[in-house]
Amino acid sequence: MKNQIIRILIFQYILGVTYLIGTGLWDIAFTPSALLGCVAALVPKTYFSIRMLRQTENNNATQWLGYAYRSEIGKWVIMSAIFVLAFTTNYPWDPVVLFAGFVLIQVSGWFAPIVTKGN
Repeated sequence: MKNQIIRILIFQYILGVTYLIGTGLWDIAFTPSALLGCVAALVPKTYFSIRMLRQTENNNATQWLGYAYRSEIGKWVIMSAIFVLAFTTNYPWDPVVLFAGFVLIQVSGWFAPIVTKGN
């Protein structure tokens, strides 16, 4: 299970870097917005994954589920803080590029079975 979680995170980071390179090649002015969108998705996912990796050996379903809920709440708090900090600055973010990067990373989780290939 640990290897699957790590593979999915690596896949998502590679996807984020690819998106950043693509937006940079398209128009360098979009790169900060693309970076923020990817960071707003990847940092909370990484936090959640690291916390859950600590619980992979826990066989108590009630404790594990409680830990998962607390980790998920922490993930949402981190994500919200990133967006609040970003949108309270006066930087002219491109919302389409920003949210496209965010959604790209979020949707990439759907490809987890393909990335892990049953390992």
